[in-house]
This record gives sequence, structure tokens and C-alpha cells, in this order.
Amino acid sequence: MNRLLVMLFLMLPFSVQASLELAFSEVAPGVFMHQGKLADLFTVDSDPVANITFIVGDEAVAVIDTGGSKRAGNAVLRAIRQQTDLPIDFVINTHVHPDHHFGNIAFVDEKPEFVAHARYPGDFDAKSGYYLQRLTNPWFTGTTPIGATRVINETTELDLGNRTLVLTPHERAHTRHDLTVFDRSSGTLITGDLLFIDHLPTLDGNLMGWLAETKKLEALPFRQVIPGHGPLQKSKQAFEKQTRYLSSLAQAVRAAINDNIDINTASTTVMPSPGDWKLYEAFHPRNVIQAYKELEWE
Repeated sequence: MNRLLVMLFLMLPFSVQASLELAFSEVAPGVFMHQGKLADLFTVDSDPVANITFIVGDEAVAVIDTGGSKRAGNAVLRAIRQQTDLPIDFVINTHVHPDHHFGNIAFVDEKPEFVAHARYPGDFDAKSGYYLQRLTNPWFTGTTPIGATRVINETTELDLGNRTLVLTPHERAHTRHDLTVFDRSSGTLITGDLLFIDHLPTLDGNLMGWLAETKKLEALPFRQVIPGHGPLQKSKQAFEKQTRYLSSLAQAVRAAINDNIDINTASTTVMPSPGDWKLYEAFHPRNVIQAYKELEWE
């Protein structure tokens, strides 16, 4: 009996993997969003933690980010097929962090173009293996990173059939390969991690570049914003809270550098109060270190 129980336990990851269902809200006609958990992919009890979007045109579907595991990607695919049988022509990756694109494996048989920033492949090759080694929980079983088959280095339009998506590759900001999507039909801007809501922003690129790219996004004629993490935003002030954090981070780190505070001390003493940001303790010290390395050479 004990041996049977052990065997059943070992089989559990596969039954868990098959059972995931994701709820998508239609936030505009033909635009479907799943809001991920506000959690760290490497410690969460179940993926996905990032927001996932799919957009349906008259002739095709585009998916923007696919979750952090094959299990999540399969659930996204099932959700799409509950809405439409149209071909999935594009899987768009906003950046290389695994919570946003490790679900790509679920879409390989659909034969889409996997679209990303022109600088994405280099970081994919450099980082994906490391990320995969850290994903040890059972719901990541079968997850294999799938890279881009099409890269863009300038503003590019994708046609879904009477529905145009405008893809913009950005200068170094949250990462060095951020890609945003603007759906002209609904006025929906999908930012990837160029916008965090509630979840503390995480800096893996360039702090001052992020602030500069934010100004460009704010100037777009959007009616709503799907951030990389957190709830849908319908206000033109969607970026304000994040901008205050990033600007304060720059000011505080500069002050620490001017006061000759070393980088390790700065990581635990600069802006210690989290306010109402989630995951502050997990990510703020890393943000300080990343900003310090950038700003000490100004």
C-alpha cells in the first residue's frame, strides 16, 4: 500500500499539469487578458505569474506572452480554442524573462511566428538555460525554452485580418530588448514589463532608459493598458506610480554614491520602506544594485 501511495505521488505532477485552467476576461472586443499572480515565478505555488493576452482578428490570432511553463502555455492554448478556431499566426514575446515566454513550447504545433526584439536572441541564448535550472517545481515538467523565429528592430505592423497590431522595439529599459504591442482597433497597449502595477518594478536593464521609454509610452493614444504584472489600467496616469518609484530610486542611489556608501550597504539601506508595493523585499535590493552599477559611472 505504501509503495502504491508513493507511485501515485510521483504521478501527481502530470495530473496537476493536465488540470490547469485559466480564466481570461474580454477587456475589449477581441482582446482577452489573463491576470497572473503577484508572485515570484521561482517560488510560486503555481504558474502563471505574468499577464497573458491574446487578440483575435478576422483571419488570425496573436498571443502576447505565454506564461512561465508548458503547463501554463497549454492552458492558454485551450482558452484560445474556447473562443476561436482561427490560426494562431503570431506568438509575441515582450522580453526574455521566463515568466513571460516559457509557455511558448505549447504553441509549436500551431506553427506561428515567434516574434521578439532584435536583441532578444542573444539574451535568450545567454539566460534561458540558467532560468530553466532554477525551475524545479513539478508544474514546470516538460518546459523547454523556444526562441524567436522572427525578430524586429523597428516599428512593425502585424495584420490579423481587419486588425493591425503595432509592435515597437524599445531602447534598453526594463531589459535591453523590451517589445510593446498596440492594438489600434481597441486602443489597447500591451507593455510587457515596461509597466508594473502593484508588483514592484524589477530592473534588469537601464534605469534612466526606462524613464525615457516611459515618456514615449505615455504619449501614445491608448485607451487602456495591459501591464506585465497587475490589473488592467484605464487611466492616462497608469505609469505615474511606477515613475515615482524609478525616479526616487535614481535620486536615492545617486545620493548614496555621493556619500561614498558602498553598493552592498546601499542595497539594504536605500529606500527601505516598501510603501504598498508587493514583493519589495525580494526585488528592491536587486534594483538598488543594478541602479548603482549604472549611475556610479555618470
